[in-house]
Amino acid sequence: MHVFLTGDRQIGKGRALNGALDLIGMPVYGFRTRFLTRERGSSSLYMTPANNPEELSESAMVACLQDGKMRPLTERFDTLGAALLREARRHPEGVILMDECGQLEKNAQVFQNEIQACLDGDIPVLGVLRRDQPWHDFIKRHPKVLVLTVDEQNRVDMAERVAALIRQNEGGNP
Repeated sequence: MHVFLTGDRQIGKGRALNGALDLIGMPVYGFRTRFLTRERGSSSLYMTPANNPEELSESAMVACLQDGKMRPLTERFDTLGAALLREARRHPEGVILMDECGQLEKNAQVFQNEIQACLDGDIPVLGVLRRDQPWHDFIKRHPKVLVLTVDEQNRVDMAERVAALIRQNEGGNP
């Protein structure tokens, strides 16, 4: 089974995801995204290997702030992001992390194709989906995907719930 978390901003999706990964104790592959604000207020979004999230090279930048708006570097999602997911599919002993899928990837078709390939496979996928992104429909409708909404009432127990779902299905999906 593949599990994606969604919910309001700053509700605890990332904390629940990281908690579940700690509880599962399997190697993690895939990607993490991270905003970095530099001097003079410039912001950029970086995509890093899930198992080496501190690797913030210029080539890992997938979006940058221009004219007050975050602008995607779609070709980087299609090269770097797709490569990280292809590599993750080579590790059946692990978990594929997709933290997080938002609006910036909407035109990255190669990247989306790699997401589809991961979902079609048997390696467990854990991810975060930003709300109300039409390109996420193929993820949400996939027969191996369960989407859970994190809210104030369930966020404390969400890590244990997600870990239990992944452990229950190790070695294949239902």
